[in-house]
Amino acid sequence: MGTASVYLSYAFIYFVLFIAVPFIAVTFVMTCIKFFKSETAAPMHTRIKQRLFDNESLGFLKSLKSLTKGEYEICSHVPLESVVEAGAGDTELHGYLDYVLVDQNSSEIKMVISDFSDKSNAEIKPLLQKLNIRLIDMKRDCPMDKQHLMQALAA
Repeated sequence: MGTASVYLSYAFIYFVLFIAVPFIAVTFVMTCIKFFKSETAAPMHTRIKQRLFDNESLGFLKSLKSLTKGEYEICSHVPLESVVEAGAGDTELHGYLDYVLVDQNSSEIKMVISDFSDKSNAEIKPLLQKLNIRLIDMKRDCPMDKQHLMQALAA
């Protein structure tokens, strides 16, 4: 019995030294890190908008969808960089187009409805006309009537 008790006491000592003490030390250090961690980042006060579009823009988008009768996909607030590819020597294009109508069958841009009174959009208007894309100049504060849109889509 003397030899077994010696082995058991050595096993207990090694268990305490190599398993229990490091576990307690790591737990203590992790607790200290958790509770005493300084928060340097300012809290964000952001939230999701209740509405993505105002009522007039949403009404215009719905009427435009009903007028196209499923022939075109309508993209809104499209960056100019995704519509026009600039060459190596050309200036970079910045700004956004309000509405872009894309043909579902050919994936070609058929029409751009935007406010071309902005400086960035005024520079791109001649380029879009050269590319045979139909343009409709619509002021953001006064949307177009349905009759004019129907005539432009029929042309």
